[in-house]
Amino acid sequence: MPERGAFEQWVPRDYLGEYYSGEVTEDELSTIKYFVEQFRAAPPGPVLCFGCGPTLHHVFLAAPRAAEIYLCDYLPENLAEIERWRRQEPDAHDWSVFVRYTLLCESGVAASSSEVNVRTELLRAKIAGLLPADASLSDPLGSEFRGRFAAVLSPYCAESASSDKATWARFCRNIASLVRPGGLFLTSAVRLCKQYKSGARFFPATPIDEHDLREVLERDFRADTIEVEVRELPNHESQGFSGTLLARAIR
Repeated sequence: MPERGAFEQWVPRDYLGEYYSGEVTEDELSTIKYFVEQFRAAPPGPVLCFGCGPTLHHVFLAAPRAAEIYLCDYLPENLAEIERWRRQEPDAHDWSVFVRYTLLCESGVAASSSEVNVRTELLRAKIAGLLPADASLSDPLGSEFRGRFAAVLSPYCAESASSDKATWARFCRNIASLVRPGGLFLTSAVRLCKQYKSGARFFPATPIDEHDLREVLERDFRADTIEVEVRELPNHESQGFSGTLLARAIR
């Protein structure tokens, strides 16, 4: 990726502490709820989370229906953080509050600790691989993965990896190539954000809006299936953004 240098000071634990160390924050309340609702339309088959960072909170919803789940990221230190969770190492991040919220979105009923544990272990069992990825490549995971996935989730990824709109659009299209015909694509992005906070540092972002996102999705997905929604989030201004975009499309 062209702006790899911007992430030389990236610390996964800083990011986890900034956004995922307590209760589910306002941005993720809306993102997870939206993804849960839209994922019900996903066809059967393998699922990919592209640009997962050091996080897992967007894929617990996929565990019951996915044949297998892959997670990929550009930074090996992010994948190492997920591997710690998969191995149940003592210092691994605790995602239970996000699992509990996911189950609430699915059923409308508060989940028990036992149900949270069952979903957690189901995801561990369904993870088929942690893959290195580069969205700047026409085949971001290698040619063998092109058009392979029944559903691809790419939350807060492409716009957070560059500050250039043309580069962002190219990243989006390369990620789209991983969705099989008839497959579901779910994405989210920070809206009109130039930089976002992680720990004591800020990292570059591409300032995009709902029109930009719809335009780039229309190049690879059926126009009649594209939906883009805006969520206003003024409480996140100190972290560099005050709104998010949520979108779905069918290839």
